[in-house]
Amino acid sequence: MTSLESLDVTVDLGENVKVIQRAISDLGFRRDSGGNVQVDDPSRARGVLEKIDQKIDEVEEYFWRPLDSPEVYSDLRDLAITIGDSAREGKYQKKIDRIKANDLEFKGRIESFYGNQAEAYGYYEQALALAPDHPLAGPGKEKTVKSLEKAKKDMEKLEKSVSVKAEDGGFWYKYAVCHLTLGNLENACESFDKAIKFSPDNPDAYAKKGTSLESMKRYEEARPFFEKALELKPSSMIAKRGLNYLTYFTQGGEIPE
Repeated sequence: MTSLESLDVTVDLGENVKVIQRAISDLGFRRDSGGNVQVDDPSRARGVLEKIDQKIDEVEEYFWRPLDSPEVYSDLRDLAITIGDSAREGKYQKKIDRIKANDLEFKGRIESFYGNQAEAYGYYEQALALAPDHPLAGPGKEKTVKSLEKAKKDMEKLEKSVSVKAEDGGFWYKYAVCHLTLGNLENACESFDKAIKFSPDNPDAYAKKGTSLESMKRYEEARPFFEKALELKPSSMIAKRGLNYLTYFTQGGEIPE
């Protein structure tokens, strides 16, 4: 059984988590009815926490990423609170916040791909509230702001032409994209349907109808639209990536690039 002292952090990220969890458990780590942490020997816990802290720094430096266990960081934060180590309490709270921010940034990036910039903006905002220096959430938010501003201006112009462009597939496609950008998903889907009706050979209309449905988590409904887009345009990256995300969210596996 690998001990904390003999742990080679370069071997396996999962093994690191197991050894650190075991070291925490060996302290008699437990929570009372109020959720507060207790340990058998606070003095010993200080020494063990210091060793764990060193190992985690080594893990993150080697793998360039946090441990795959927010629970470990939460336990270490609460252990630090129990023994009065305010510096490590703050350190692990920041790590917890960064993990949450990473998840929110990922959701924002997906919504941005779908075209739902209003939803993406919300996720980026939440990520930055937790980690103001997040390297991806900041630029992501800036892009969504520009997209939203443009969509609002375009929508004002398009609204004036609805009555005279009633059978113009190209018009309905632009109108649908604006609705999608602004987060009006039902309106976007209805408008993409009209774009498809009047321009049935436009692969992007099918692909973006698919991403609109994905944004609403109606994954299987999106599939035939991606397939039709690929039938019309085999190189459609929107449709290919849309299908990749569909598979990821319904079956798991690797995160699509």
